[in-house]
Amino acid sequence: MGTLTLWIAFNLFVLLMLALDLGVFHRKAHAISVREAAAWSIFWVALSVIFNVWLWLTYGRGPGLEFLTGYLVEKSLSVDNIFVFLVLFRYFGVEPKYQHRVLFWGILGALVMRGAMIGAGVVLIRQYEWILYVFGAFLVWTGFKMMTHRPEDIDPSHNPVFRWARRVLPITKNYEGQSFFVRHDGRWMATPLFLVLLVVETTDLAFAVDSIPAIFGITQDPFIVYTSNVFAILGLRAFYFLLAGILPYFRHLGAGLSAVLIFIGLKMLGEQWLHISTGVSLAVVGGILTTAVIASLISTRAARKQMAEAKSSPGGEINTWMEQLASPDDATRQQAATALYVAGCELGDAAVGSWHAHADIAALFHGAPTVGVAVQPQRFAAIRAAIGSPRLADVPPDQDAQEFELHMGEARLDILTTKDPGGGGAIARFLDKMGEGVQQVEYPVRDVDRATSLVAERFGVKPIYPATRPGADGARVNFFFVSAPGGRKTLIELIESR
Repeated sequence: MGTLTLWIAFNLFVLLMLALDLGVFHRKAHAISVREAAAWSIFWVALSVIFNVWLWLTYGRGPGLEFLTGYLVEKSLSVDNIFVFLVLFRYFGVEPKYQHRVLFWGILGALVMRGAMIGAGVVLIRQYEWILYVFGAFLVWTGFKMMTHRPEDIDPSHNPVFRWARRVLPITKNYEGQSFFVRHDGRWMATPLFLVLLVVETTDLAFAVDSIPAIFGITQDPFIVYTSNVFAILGLRAFYFLLAGILPYFRHLGAGLSAVLIFIGLKMLGEQWLHISTGVSLAVVGGILTTAVIASLISTRAARKQMAEAKSSPGGEINTWMEQLASPDDATRQQAATALYVAGCELGDAAVGSWHAHADIAALFHGAPTVGVAVQPQRFAAIRAAIGSPRLADVPPDQDAQEFELHMGEARLDILTTKDPGGGGAIARFLDKMGEGVQQVEYPVRDVDRATSLVAERFGVKPIYPATRPGADGARVNFFFVSAPGGRKTLIELIESR
């Protein structure tokens, strides 16, 4: 399906829309608001629906259903791209007003790469029909692998193209607005924004290796495969700005996407013995994704209710929460951990909230905070035993601390104790003066030296150490005593985490 004229007309239309997008509507760099993102998302989805209706009326029910199913699959799989874009932009500290430009050029490159991959896939299938079974097996394997995949585990510094560019290209130290290249001292230099673009391009290529075999499980018509991919990608930028803030709450969506890939892979493997119509495939894919979204909303609501109950619990004194952390009951430990995490985050955010008003400081922060809870050595041992004796962190010998991580649901805690009860170390002094409780709030930053310097310069708050020093497991850290509203001093730890 799809004549040469239709192929040319469709691609000219896509180029025209992209030119209007960047050259007219987004010519000036600015942060995309949720309202603007919603409007653009509706626009791109409406275009896709109009094209689908035209396809249905012109070529019949079969191609219309194939496009709709393929579009739904590709659109759903693109959500995983959004998770990764979040990680990349936080890692590189890209300001919101420049993110649209990176995504625009990244998606333009993705259209070219995916077009080439689709063409190669069509040739392979026509020459070697058995390649569909390879695609099917690959999708089943990818689906199971995705169940344990967490986008936040991605380390962009391991990207081979990124490492190659850092070695080969002259790169400016700082961002230069929205420019990918600038001229300094008579020579052209790439900016860090260009490195971000390279990582976005290569990351999308990796995702295309998963998603393109999936669409071939729906249809082998090259025009439908291409157009469904293009429409899904064109709306990805607006989708990112619309959903980026709420995606972490869809905790079961990854499992749903895994199930979709496994279903399509099994469909391809079993096609010879059991034919599943496009209509049934559409119903199964839609049912899986709907179930994943509903399950995510239910579990998120339950988690929020649990946090609210923990926060307002009349028996929620610190000692009670500490005792509950060592409980043999998982639910009791979860409630205690949540209560302590909420209390610590509120304390820390009140102390550092003004820092985020400065864009250059805010850009250095990334990731969720960790609340450090100090307990007596006996309690430390009891809590550690109750959760299965997790690994102790490697703490420098000169520091008065033992610690391990406790992650339960949304709660991220460092459980700390003193090596020398009654001694002069920081943890021992805290326990002696304040008793067990929230001892510090730890915020991950990309460059702890720069963050320390900016906080001291902008707010006149001196760091505890004149220079950053090794913390647990060798991470570079520094600390501040910051006054929160109400006059309470809070220990804030900045830890370098790339």
